[in-house]
Amino acid sequence: MTTETVRLKTGEQLVIKTLHPPLHDYVSKVGCWADVRDDLLNGKLTEWLFTPYFVGEIDGEVVGSMSYYTPTDTRDVGVVEFVRTEEEHRSKGIASALMDCLIRRFRADDGIALYLCTTNPIAGTLYEKHGFWYHVGDGMRYLAPDAGDFDRTYLAHSGPARIRDATWGDLPRASVLYNHPEPRWLLKEYFTQTFRETRFESHFVRLMRQIEDSNGALVVLENPEQRIVGAAVLKRYDTFHEQHIATLSFRVCPSYCEQGPELLTAAAEKAKGLSIQALQIYIADCDDDQKTMVKAAGFVEEARLQRRVYDGENWIDVLVYTLWLPNVTPMRCEGDYYGNRKPWQEERVTVGHNKPKNSN
Repeated sequence: MTTETVRLKTGEQLVIKTLHPPLHDYVSKVGCWADVRDDLLNGKLTEWLFTPYFVGEIDGEVVGSMSYYTPTDTRDVGVVEFVRTEEEHRSKGIASALMDCLIRRFRADDGIALYLCTTNPIAGTLYEKHGFWYHVGDGMRYLAPDAGDFDRTYLAHSGPARIRDATWGDLPRASVLYNHPEPRWLLKEYFTQTFRETRFESHFVRLMRQIEDSNGALVVLENPEQRIVGAAVLKRYDTFHEQHIATLSFRVCPSYCEQGPELLTAAAEKAKGLSIQALQIYIADCDDDQKTMVKAAGFVEEARLQRRVYDGENWIDVLVYTLWLPNVTPMRCEGDYYGNRKPWQEERVTVGHNKPKNSN
């Protein structure tokens, strides 16, 4: 833990503590995504995510906090989340002091890009003051002075990318990929209903939780600079009768489009390991380059959903592409699913165990 003191415009002394998980007594005093709160704040994700929390105190009382999340190994990009100031202490400059401390800490590790989102105009003014500007949807981005032409260079081709399983450290890396202006696919991320002009930051958390317990998989393309240039996530349907079907959603930056079919093939291998027989991809009919990519990976157009999406000017069909995987059998029995009779219930029905007598 490190501390510094800032004099607020009210004359009060704000003590800023920079804390790192596990947060111990501060767990209940800061914000975090509900889906990952216990694991992150108790230090179980530090192998992958470097997550300093900046906590402001006046006379020992927590009056504000915020954090950023960046890969433990590279620390080059990050997402800022859970900016909060206690209501009775607002308009004192607390959030501004915390943000200044946050950016200085991020830059100390040569960080170059931070992402956040807001729908609050007052917060937007604060972020503008600290160098953030409007980027995708309700999202904003800070670029360090030495970031250069970030959108052109960060995901540029730097050699063949490798395919690996996603980790929690890919949360900020995926935010760069999905918040990048290219490719201009209308369906950016199908599971989280992320469209062309929708920012992405927190959506990765939901994806990682949805694929747990053999419900799916998330694989990424990582280039030699340790940047995520492609990602593919698949999730099976959650019923006994549909468990052999999974939806696949993916994104690949233009500089690595040639490896797109390779990424999809790797996702298909993951699906086979999960006893999934068919993968289905939903693609807007306007996105010809995406259709070309899935066809190269062996997917075949199976259905057309007419006027499924609207881009603000036009109604657009959505195409369903399917890849059938051979020699796969279902992995789960009926009793594994909610609403189905359990073995002990089946036994009682079969033998008439404890059958109630007719009261008449």
